[in-house]
Amino acid sequence: MLTVMFLSLLLGAAPGDGASSVSPQALDAPPLVDDSPTAWSCTVDTLRAGRECVFEAELTSAAPSQEQASANIRLVQEVARKLCAEASRSPSEEGQGDRTIAAFCERRTLAVAEERCGLAESVLVDAEGRFAPAARACYRALAGVLQEAQMRSTVAKAHEKGTP
Repeated sequence: MLTVMFLSLLLGAAPGDGASSVSPQALDAPPLVDDSPTAWSCTVDTLRAGRECVFEAELTSAAPSQEQASANIRLVQEVARKLCAEASRSPSEEGQGDRTIAAFCERRTLAVAEERCGLAESVLVDAEGRFAPAARACYRALAGVLQEAQMRSTVAKAHEKGTP
């Protein structure tokens, strides 16, 4: 009796016209691709914070040019000025950081960018401010310079206070 009732419910629930009634959110629906950028994109903010990220910039291919190199150099200079000033302060410190450390960090950032970033060959960031997949080595090298500046600042502040 229970089997008969189950079969009648099962057969009564089937679609009559043969069309699929699977909604796009159903588990057995075909997957949908979402190409939009995520919150995990590598940006100047993730570089500043030292967080892990994903290189997912949307770029159009372009031939290497002096104009591209100039744009990349301006970007690196701006990033160096801003992030090195922040890195030259200890985390508990407000206001102005150590100018010597900031200047060293800026020079080192520009030198590393010339070595590792291929400034004339490709776009470093897209219009949304996300680093390009081809800029992975550049991003890692810049992060290393910032970490070094932060360490120097921390050690300098500890030395000033007489802390071993």
